[in-house]
Amino acid sequence: MTMHSYFTKVAMFLLTFFLTSFSNEEVKKNLVKVACVGDSITFGARLNNPDQHSYPAQLQLLLGKKYQVENFGVGGSTLLRKGKPTVWTQLPKIMAAHPDIVIISLGTNDTCGMGTCGDRKCWEYKDEFSGDYSDLIDSLRTLSPKPEIWVCAPSPMVLETPGLDENRINGLTARKPRLQEIISEVKKLAEEKELGFIDLNTPLDHKPELFTEKDGVHPNQAGYKAIAELVYQRIK
Repeated sequence: MTMHSYFTKVAMFLLTFFLTSFSNEEVKKNLVKVACVGDSITFGARLNNPDQHSYPAQLQLLLGKKYQVENFGVGGSTLLRKGKPTVWTQLPKIMAAHPDIVIISLGTNDTCGMGTCGDRKCWEYKDEFSGDYSDLIDSLRTLSPKPEIWVCAPSPMVLETPGLDENRINGLTARKPRLQEIISEVKKLAEEKELGFIDLNTPLDHKPELFTEKDGVHPNQAGYKAIAELVYQRIK
């Protein structure tokens, strides 16, 4: 190989490398960024591999390569500021991602109160739920450009799920009507703030085949796929 042909090959390699890198960066810039905000049900609890089978991961597959879906689900997370943990600790990360679309599914843990979830106190502050939710939406709307925001009726508590023990049944029986109160507040907020609304509750209720045995709150892999499909149908 002559010196001239050697340098030609090196130059061609470098040119190809830089053009590919530039192309990849352009693709990343043009991706529609989707932030999935929520609790353990968003994270993908009870799954062996949440990175592949959580609802945000399955939503990514449905939306395809023009979208980038990021999972901001945190186990135990509440919408209430006074909850522990609370979505408010995640807000800086969410905003730093500059999402084009935000999907919020919270409220399940906000139904916890003394006697139903150990010593967690959330339901005792239920009157602050709507105000805190409104503040969260207003915070996200300070982003430029403003993201498209969807709020979800959280997935149901399914008492027909096999293997539930007496304590679990009693706890879910107390919390299930509370969840309906929260859903009413979410619907009202969606109307007032002109937000998109996704019902993850009604389509999945009374379907124990979609929920983890002995649990009744967290979906199984099929249930997470059903959630992803419901979200996909609405945001598309």
